[in-house]
Amino acid sequence: MGQIIRLMFAAALFYSVVPAMAADDTIRTCALTKAFECTSQDGCTEWTVQEMALPRFIQIDLKAKTITSLDKDVPRPPTKIAGIDKLEGMIALHGSEMRSWSLALGETSGALTLSATGDDEAFVVFGSCMNP
Repeated sequence: MGQIIRLMFAAALFYSVVPAMAADDTIRTCALTKAFECTSQDGCTEWTVQEMALPRFIQIDLKAKTITSLDKDVPRPPTKIAGIDKLEGMIALHGSEMRSWSLALGETSGALTLSATGDDEAFVVFGSCMNP
């Protein structure tokens, strides 16, 4: 009898948590995996995310319009998202913080592409997000 009650409790817990997780599709947890630095004179050079002092993990909150570092080794204040555009199969974010930046999120693939541009320099970062 105790095993049946535990099984029913586990099933009830599972079915109550899954819809709550699916309902909040405004949060994306992402891993940054590849980074490139480009200049007009030297072309592009690949760096690790750590070499560029970027967080390995970030959280994108579409409702609060913030991007927050989840990497304890790279603490940063949240970056504000100035605008969000929903395109076919993609969510485009943009803003400016020391440089102009834009970020594309694949809605079903979870693919992340970030570009930041400054005076004669550009940075491109690739990653993957959960909860697409």
